[in-house]
Amino acid sequence: MRRALVSCFVLATATSLAAAAPFDKSGISDWTKVPAPTKEPTFKPPVAKRSKLKNGMSLLTIENHSLPIVSMSLVVPGAGAAADPTGKFGVASFTADLLDEGAGGMSAIEIAEEQDRLGASIRSGADVDYAMISVSTLTKTIDQTVDLLGKIVTQPGFEQKEFDRVKGDRMTALELRRDRPREVASLMLNAALYGMDSAYGHPGTGSRDTFKDLAVGDVQSFYKEHWNPAAMTLIVVGDFDPKALRTKLDAGLGTWKPTGVKKPTKPAVKAAKIDKRLIIADRKDAAQSDVRIGLIGLDRKDPRYYKYEVLANALGGSFTSRLNNRLREQLGITYGARAGADYRVVSSPFVIGTAIVSPETGTGLAETFKILDDVAANDIPAEELEKAKQNLIRALPAQFGTNAAVAGSFADLVLYGLPDTWYASYAANVKKVTAKDVKAIAKTVIPSKKMVVSIVGDMAKIKDAIGKLGLGDADMRDLYGMPAAK
Repeated sequence: MRRALVSCFVLATATSLAAAAPFDKSGISDWTKVPAPTKEPTFKPPVAKRSKLKNGMSLLTIENHSLPIVSMSLVVPGAGAAADPTGKFGVASFTADLLDEGAGGMSAIEIAEEQDRLGASIRSGADVDYAMISVSTLTKTIDQTVDLLGKIVTQPGFEQKEFDRVKGDRMTALELRRDRPREVASLMLNAALYGMDSAYGHPGTGSRDTFKDLAVGDVQSFYKEHWNPAAMTLIVVGDFDPKALRTKLDAGLGTWKPTGVKKPTKPAVKAAKIDKRLIIADRKDAAQSDVRIGLIGLDRKDPRYYKYEVLANALGGSFTSRLNNRLREQLGITYGARAGADYRVVSSPFVIGTAIVSPETGTGLAETFKILDDVAANDIPAEELEKAKQNLIRALPAQFGTNAAVAGSFADLVLYGLPDTWYASYAANVKKVTAKDVKAIAKTVIPSKKMVVSIVGDMAKIKDAIGKLGLGDADMRDLYGMPAAK
């Protein structure tokens, strides 16, 4: 009891002394006031080192020793969907998908198990202008991962059993395309802009009619002709010894010198003659209309690129951009609206994408055209211009947030033939864009009167309102985006 009383006395004495002592507020900020902004930091993108392997394959290395992991991207120009032979649409994508379905004497299951054992991931696929293999692995297993990558790239099996299995999966996906209206709206727009059977106008994964006739020999031929090591670039980012890696690569991938491969060329693409500006796939009872509006705009290397990007951001590059603000926030007729360039090696499309509640489809289109006409006729306000520029500038560091992101950012430079130092001057070039620049691009590059409109929606609910927009008669398609039966 006495011990407890003494403890209470000591505690009370300490408390009273603490209360009596003056409180030192120096060095503590006033939480009631907003802190003054500090100087804006200057972002410096990573620097890549470039070299070539013995077989001519380009190598870009960017070291980052913060974590014991490595990411790689193998870029294969000229092996994308644009290289699909006529009548064999989807073969480029199919070829890329089949690479890890058995290679170098290993089955698909053995390759998957080896990746698990190494703590690695190897994924392959094809876009419009290129194919790519993306790799992530641990520093301690990088040598074994490079060996596995070498087998997948240089010794794909393309066995009939695996071909048939994956082809069956793809045929099912193509059959279900009718249930993916966003995809169909995009396919219809591309077909209208470039021509349905052109390099950029056909579906990159093929169609039911063309894909069903593909044989394993088509895949083997495409691989032999288009997977050219001298045209490839391997980008390696992360924690690795550059000298040891180079030695390993030269002893493996660097010895690969296939014969009969083609040198990549730019696709022979030109704008299609637009007979009808309105394409519709009638999706009965659809609650919303999936809409794509677009035309062929500027390419990635165009000197007006930065002006074009600022315009795209102001229109539909962020949640607070004009299109989203008007259609979603003010009118409440969509969950979102975006706009921007879908860059290709040549003849890149500018696309506005949204999904509008069916009864308001006409209203949404009319408002979109009003916004396009306004930015072409009037200078964008200074505050809006600055916001668009800052959106672009402040988004740049995120493109280098992970090893994989760094590899992807440099892969873009490789694909479009831009210098490895391109990102260093990005912010400065964006800052130079003026309101008059934006207006000029809007007027000359993306005039609303030349836009093609692609819609997957309920014709009965939308035809009257759309008919008032002056788009002309509709080119009707089925739910796969193919010409509708008459």
